[in-house]
Amino acid sequence: MIARWFWREWRSPSLLIVWLALSLAVACVLALGNISDRMEQGLNQQSRDFMAGDRALRSAREVPQEWLDQAQKTGLKVGKQLTFATMTFAGDTPQLASVKAVDNVYPMYGQLDTNPPGLKPEPGSVLLAPRLMALLNLKVGDSLDVGDTTLRIAGEVIQEPDSGFNPFQMAPRLMMNLADVEKTGAVQPGSRITWRYKFGGTPQQLDKFENYLLPKLKPEQRWYGMEQDDGALGKSLERSQQFLLLSALLTLLLAVAAVAVAMNHYCRSRYDLVAILKTLGAGRAALRKLIIGQWLMVLALAAITGGAAGLVFEAVLMRLLKPVLPAALPPASLWPWVWAIGSMVVISLLVGLRPYRLLLATQPLRVLRRDAVANVWPLKIYLPIITIVVVALLALLMGGSTLLWAVLAGTVVLAVLCGIVGWG
Repeated sequence: MIARWFWREWRSPSLLIVWLALSLAVACVLALGNISDRMEQGLNQQSRDFMAGDRALRSAREVPQEWLDQAQKTGLKVGKQLTFATMTFAGDTPQLASVKAVDNVYPMYGQLDTNPPGLKPEPGSVLLAPRLMALLNLKVGDSLDVGDTTLRIAGEVIQEPDSGFNPFQMAPRLMMNLADVEKTGAVQPGSRITWRYKFGGTPQQLDKFENYLLPKLKPEQRWYGMEQDDGALGKSLERSQQFLLLSALLTLLLAVAAVAVAMNHYCRSRYDLVAILKTLGAGRAALRKLIIGQWLMVLALAAITGGAAGLVFEAVLMRLLKPVLPAALPPASLWPWVWAIGSMVVISLLVGLRPYRLLLATQPLRVLRRDAVANVWPLKIYLPIITIVVVALLALLMGGSTLLWAVLAGTVVLAVLCGIVGWG
């Protein structure tokens, strides 16, 4: 019975509009969600490579060993770095160098580009920037005096994953093993040094260690991730997340509007049909079964067609964005599907309950008087409730972002202006 009812109604343009609106909502949310998810995973991966860690601790002095022991107990990988400036000598030729001493864990993430490839700073050897090699007129295999010790040049360091961009770094890079720092005697009381500790692990492990560490930090120590980084990549990551957040927010608002218009139009077009069925003896329970069954079938069909269209939209958008995206992005997770189908169900419930409730409450008197409309759930009460629920759900979804309130305020201002123009 429900299938026959659905097939009969399916041939009417009004229900097709509802199906198209729901399908479009699913397609847009899914396509945008998949791209956002893939971009976020790609950006997070790049940010990890850029930092050579998930989190970093910067300090002007060596931190207590118990902090590092606690991190390892939590399950985190820990890497140490020490940077300072010192004079180097090739024979009688001096040259200031920016020294970066690392342990065997480095790089935790990312790729250290060297010449020859695949080198790491081993005890007793150093890697020099090509500029430093040229200034000292050295080649691979030569020896270099660093403080009180002499180290062999193993190769050139071309690019470090966590080098960043510092236009004020005048001295060329020298990379060495942390075990050789004490032999150089270059680090003395009063020396300007910077310790950096890199931590890698799962978000749960990082959060657990962060709760342990933050109360112990001193003013000269800073715990940060890529999201809190003040560098260019950190700001780029923040801006890209805001853009994706704004796109998702506008997509959801447009989906609410489209489905609301379509469902109201369909239900209004079926008042006469329900009134005739009631005059012919159709009971309230039977009509409720037909209407709810039809609603569920429309939702199921919209999920299938909208999902297929969303994958097509994603492929088209990825092709259009190919020049500005990384070469390879990881596959999307299942969360965009959950958000797309969940958004469709929630939107249909929020904006469809009242129209379907009015349809079900249609009076048989409408057969004689077309102005007979059921008075249930007054709009002046229903609209504020729906608005509050939609805003609350969006705030929960967006995490109470300032961007959400700015967009909603802009929407209200635009609606008021349009209302004034229409009234005028």
